[in-house]
Amino acid sequence: LRRRALLAALLALAGCGGEDGAYVLTCPQALIVADASRLTLYAPGEGRDLLDMRFDASIAALDWSCEFFPGENRVDVELQTALRAMRGPAAEAPSVSLPVFVAVADPQSQLLARRTFQLEIGFPGAEVEVGHVWPTLQSLPLGEERAAADYTLYVGYRLTRDQLAEARAAADP
Repeated sequence: LRRRALLAALLALAGCGGEDGAYVLTCPQALIVADASRLTLYAPGEGRDLLDMRFDASIAALDWSCEFFPGENRVDVELQTALRAMRGPAAEAPSVSLPVFVAVADPQSQLLARRTFQLEIGFPGAEVEVGHVWPTLQSLPLGEERAAADYTLYVGYRLTRDQLAEARAAADP
């Protein structure tokens, strides 16, 4: 998808004239936040072993493409986030609601925007593990002082402080 968007942008620029007016449109970078790439939900109580797990979800992959609208001074970034969810022994419901965020930062890593989405992931029949691709669209302003490549988009699960501490502890051997 990114290649098609880039090819379309290059073809659109082909009529712009000589080297003095030529420029290349580059998509923003999109990243999965490592500390927020996994979310495990447990049954109420202190237990944190496999038998206490209700759901475990991870962000498996991220892909994106851009569409530039120079007349409107904006770029639309379509993110395709691949999620994997597993239902554990303590799960009582046939679905789980997962809080996922998309954040936008400038080149100095200053947060410009952040949106949280609740994704409802169902487990049909007796399925224990499912995959899900979540599409979302982010419109970003462009201008003389801001190019699309100046932005970075971040995707992750919105974690509580305890969940973030657990994720960081699990990452440290």
